[in-house]
Amino acid sequence: MEHTIENFSRDNRSISVDTQHFFALESPKRIRRHLSIYLTGHSYLPKAEDPRSDWVASVAYPAFVAIQQMNGSNIRRFASIGTGAGIDALAAIEVFGCREVVVTDMHEDVVNMAARNIANNIAEHAPLVTVSALVGDLLAPLSLAANRFDLIYENLPNIPFHQDGNLEHDQTSSSYIGTRREDVPEFINKNLLTLHYLAVLQAKNRLSENGAILSSIGARVPLSILLEVAREAGFTGSILTYTWKVQSEPEDVISGYAAWQEQGLGPFYFYPVEVLYETFSNIDMVAAGDQALEIEHALLPHRLDAIAAYEAHCQGKTLGHTVAVIMSRLGSDAT
Repeated sequence: MEHTIENFSRDNRSISVDTQHFFALESPKRIRRHLSIYLTGHSYLPKAEDPRSDWVASVAYPAFVAIQQMNGSNIRRFASIGTGAGIDALAAIEVFGCREVVVTDMHEDVVNMAARNIANNIAEHAPLVTVSALVGDLLAPLSLAANRFDLIYENLPNIPFHQDGNLEHDQTSSSYIGTRREDVPEFINKNLLTLHYLAVLQAKNRLSENGAILSSIGARVPLSILLEVAREAGFTGSILTYTWKVQSEPEDVISGYAAWQEQGLGPFYFYPVEVLYETFSNIDMVAAGDQALEIEHALLPHRLDAIAAYEAHCQGKTLGHTVAVIMSRLGSDAT
């Protein structure tokens, strides 16, 4: 069923996403070959022409494929927390054949447009997918969903929002309002992992019996700390995939990490892209996930903390960071 985009104002725009280029997906089964994606003024712009720098293309989609290879077709109910344009949900529909999808975001215009993007880009011959758009903080909106979820995916921001920012007017995909009421362990605050911890903690009452939450995290802190986040929330965590990406918006992001590091947080690490490219060039993401700790150790001589990384950026060097998708499950078996 085709849905139209209502109230498409001059603040909105559209982009086309070629799934062959974006996902290396020549013949999609459940979504359209060419995606027509509409964005509001609050939406984060997908990097359709540079998949290596895009979170969905370079991180989420391969992680979904890894889950599918492990579990078969058991993911029927899927939720994306902070979906943005909704392309992550389309990737999940293509890989898993989900029948129920819930997308959330902090802005009503973003989440409504994402739901329309999903509906408009499902292939005509594909089975019906129920799509719900919910607005709210972290996993709180999922309390409105009738069913628990087989898979929840989150790629939440790490950097606390500047106090003089305005959530209503600013595009906040890389940052969040830093003041939280919840009791968060100090090591999690120190490593800017607050939202990831809270999302996993809140997933306890939102997952089906064998469900999992995937946390897609720029691994600018040691992997051992990322796994400790899952344990602190009462889950068993494992590294599903391990990869790297070019640091997008480097001026804002690297300087943001450097500012927090100067205040005693972190440290946070980046790497020259040529080192990352060479290190990961002959290993796929799932195999890298199995060897992540060894790879991290091999990268130690090349890492730059955020302050040094910002200096290198100012000198014209292109930097990247590693990315881990942590799969967290209740119980002792996370494989």
